[in-house]
Amino acid sequence: MKNIRSGWMVGFGNDTKVSNGDDPIMAREIETTSFEPVSVEVTTPAFEAYSRFREDYENSPKCAVRSSMSDSQSGRVGTISDAAVDKMAVVWLAEKYKELGRDITRQDIEDGVNSGFDSLMADSALKQFETIKRAKFNHEGGFLLIGSKEKDVLTGKDIDKTLKGIENQRRSLDLVAPLFANNGELFDKLAEDHNGKWSINYWDLKDARKADDRAKAKGDRLYTDEERQVIDNLYKKWGSSDMRRIEHRGQGDTMGCDGLLSYDTVAKGAGFANPEEIHVAANAHSEYLADFVQNKCETEEQNMNVIQEARRMTREDQAAIEASMNYSVKPGQGFDRIARDVLTQQNGQKPQESSVVQFSTEIAQRNGYLSREEYDKQRNLKPGQSVRIHDDEWKMMRHLDSTIRIQEYLDQNLNAEVLDQTLRGR
Repeated sequence: MKNIRSGWMVGFGNDTKVSNGDDPIMAREIETTSFEPVSVEVTTPAFEAYSRFREDYENSPKCAVRSSMSDSQSGRVGTISDAAVDKMAVVWLAEKYKELGRDITRQDIEDGVNSGFDSLMADSALKQFETIKRAKFNHEGGFLLIGSKEKDVLTGKDIDKTLKGIENQRRSLDLVAPLFANNGELFDKLAEDHNGKWSINYWDLKDARKADDRAKAKGDRLYTDEERQVIDNLYKKWGSSDMRRIEHRGQGDTMGCDGLLSYDTVAKGAGFANPEEIHVAANAHSEYLADFVQNKCETEEQNMNVIQEARRMTREDQAAIEASMNYSVKPGQGFDRIARDVLTQQNGQKPQESSVVQFSTEIAQRNGYLSREEYDKQRNLKPGQSVRIHDDEWKMMRHLDSTIRIQEYLDQNLNAEVLDQTLRGR
């Protein structure tokens, strides 16, 4: 999972470095538009993240913006995760709700597409439609009256409830994001093997603080000041609702001290599709991103040039094969001379007479004569006349040769890894 290159503006909240226990610093300062939430109960960070994401999307190279990223199974890197897109799409729906001033139908979503960005948001919103519509029934004991029929719309309450869940996930992720920054450097320092799984619990943090205090008393340090701040903050917050959301507790662990924090638990609690997206959220503005995206874009352009050349080669070969199926008769030629001329051109040397006789007989038969002898009685070929010299089997073999040659060209010149990302990126 390490060394997974990060994606394009993925954290649904601030990609942060910790300055103290509570106040994150933006990884980069962006002037954002202030959005009024659908209701006062919904906090604004989601809208601020949405504004930054929209700016990044509209100003970044299109090859760097896909619908999924940093997934080792699909190989997609350098784009935004499906989970992050889904969260942004809920904010997009909130804007649509304010704009319409009423419940949102599926048709409203489809009609709201005015740009490539809107298309990305609308696709995600439609995919989540049923989930968002049922958000108000989750954890609230909501129900439908007997005989009633639920409307196929998204209400303000549906959107608010979903946004609250996203905000809860953001708060939890902000707490632990520093663990996964720098490709999980601090997580690796703190994690222990708990029942066969690398994870962190309350006691690991307590032990880390004690060990660092002992080292400090001897004039040494185990952790940097920034790392120690992160450890202290997690230690103090352990057991809070934001921490419980992203840790796993065993049965009977009412205090939560033995709860485990891992890539898997954070991914589940923060609403990511897979653990690898945690790296993306924590490293979205890392120093290597710009160079990586630029290289990826350049490689995609090179791949497209290679594919265009392969298409040109295919068209050229097909045209040459079709042209070679027939022969334009020259003055004084019969089938023998035609056969001798074609074989000489194909092999670059004068053919054996037996080969000429055999090929001449085949040409005669392909043009309606039973044999060379029958033609010899008539000798009615005229200059400029087109005669068929090859059969469909010959044509098929030439196409096969062409396919092999072009495939070898593609194998030698295409960047297969980036091509796979491109194809899977939709």
